Amino acid sequence: MKILLKNLSEVVQCHSEEGFIPLGSDLDIVSKSNAIAIEDGKIISLLSNPSETGYDRVYDCKGGIALPGFIDSHTHLVFHKTREDEFEMRAKGSTYKEIAEAGGGIKKSVKMTREADEKTLFNESRKNLEKFIEKGITSIEIKSGYGLDRETELKQLRVIRRLKEEFKINIRSTYLGAHEIPIEYKDDRDGYIKFMTDEMIPFIAKERLADYVDVFCEKGVYTAEESERILSAGIKYGLKSRIHADEIDFSGGSTVSAKLKTKSVDHFNVPDISDLERIKENNTIITLLPATNFLLRIKTKPPIEDMRRVGNTIAVSTDFNPGSSPVKSILLAATIGMINYNLLPKELLPAITLNPAYSLDLSIKTGSIKEGKDADILVFARENFRQLFYFMGDDSPSMVFSKGKMING
Repeated sequence: MKILLKNLSEVVQCHSEEGFIPLGSDLDIVSKSNAIAIEDGKIISLLSNPSETGYDRVYDCKGGIALPGFIDSHTHLVFHKTREDEFEMRAKGSTYKEIAEAGGGIKKSVKMTREADEKTLFNESRKNLEKFIEKGITSIEIKSGYGLDRETELKQLRVIRRLKEEFKINIRSTYLGAHEIPIEYKDDRDGYIKFMTDEMIPFIAKERLADYVDVFCEKGVYTAEESERILSAGIKYGLKSRIHADEIDFSGGSTVSAKLKTKSVDHFNVPDISDLERIKENNTIITLLPATNFLLRIKTKPPIEDMRRVGNTIAVSTDFNPGSSPVKSILLAATIGMINYNLLPKELLPAITLNPAYSLDLSIKTGSIKEGKDADILVFARENFRQLFYFMGDDSPSMVFSKGKMING
């Protein structure tokens, strides 16, 4: 089928032949075209005032803007039940650590997710994913990590696999057994790590249940040495690596990322600045989670100016989860990044399209509007892309295309 999107005020290509756009780039991300031709799910050309002859379907975009589909490269979408009580506890002044010590946090979600059957978990996750698609997501990463045992972690990963089968967007799965130390192993950390490295990771890799392995490298959770051990096991069995690093305190996570050349290093509030050069050389994407910082009232911020100076590449993600960031809007997360991190619109657009695509090994086929790529395209009723981060709360596109097919609008 041949499709034409016409009457666009702006086509935001967000394209780079490298597959990512670093901070400080002077690349012009906007095309002078005002129409896009699509055939058999692929972008075939960017046009100016084209004839409508020869197309099976013509969409009048009525002066709106077209941009690549949004890509969320850090989510915890598969979980059972919510934790709005903790939201209220934070409003009363409780900290993340205090909530965890009171029986909340990740361990609470672990308990609830263990209790859910797979059908229930799938139905809940499907509803969450549908909402992401309404908000313009055409590619997404989803982690496990609310099981911390064999049965529930595999249940989460099977749910992610079923989501891949049902939804036609790009979905990447990540094994995050190292999200916490489970209660059963509170006196045997090494035993749990061996369980992951010797049993879970080989099985998950063999069954192709995950694309990546991740670890929460943070004081009180996993040390830098433990994180390297877990990620190295994943790499040994063919899983690429991601890492939660230095969210609340410096943990050595940025150094582990630099050493292992992880695909992404996430949170990154208090890293070792000396690691920035190696992270750049490795083409590791620094995934920022500004909504989480905002909701947890974390006062430290990623070293944006140092990252600009070095020329690092960033993504911005929702960190969607039932506790610290129940946020389903990547535009909201990005706007918080603009306000609290002083990120600019021209830096934020690649951070929610092309750059996260690169971190998920998808940039060769999506993340930008370019001839030959999948037609993962959003149309917004805006005059220019800067207005995406200006009209807060008005965050749903008028049209969402995945591989040339309208899936919302």
